[in-house]
Amino acid sequence: MPTVRALYHRTKEVGIYPLQGDRYLVAAELKDEIHDVSAEVEILHPSLEIVAARSEVRNGPFTRVCNLTHPNMEKLVGMKIGRGFTLEARKAVGGTGGCHRVSELVVEIAQAAYQLHFVLFFQGVSREEQEKHDVPLARWKAVNASIPGMRNTCFAYNDQAEDIIRERATPVRFREHDLPLREVP
Repeated sequence: MPTVRALYHRTKEVGIYPLQGDRYLVAAELKDEIHDVSAEVEILHPSLEIVAARSEVRNGPFTRVCNLTHPNMEKLVGMKIGRGFTLEARKAVGGTGGCHRVSELVVEIAQAAYQLHFVLFFQGVSREEQEKHDVPLARWKAVNASIPGMRNTCFAYNDQAEDIIRERATPVRFREHDLPLREVP
């Protein structure tokens, strides 16, 4: 089989970093052959309210012009990440007065921010213990009961999924990877 090189390649990275107390930094980067864009928000947990937001186009088709859209990020302050957030956030930072790449990153940030509920939910138990003693149906019930807004967000967390979780779900398996370090404000 021949090997070919991609004509185009984009990567996105998102990380969540603890700040102080219930405050977390959610930072995202997008890079491809032209773009090098970052966006980040500071949120409060468990409300997922945005208390600070900023972005930067480090490289783009019109870098200095694109950077004029960064004040739009301030429109996110006060918003809570949850149902309806994506549409409102895209209106705030995207469109003809904004930056599509920053808009993409804000959606990635929101999806990652929601994972903070899971990270903190499972934080008290080692991965080995979680994998060893995981009972999928019990985990499903616990998540639906304790993580705000998770119920009925997808096929697996749908109220109608209990039987299929009982019959087909397997214990959780964590993927090993290195978590990055970052200096935070």
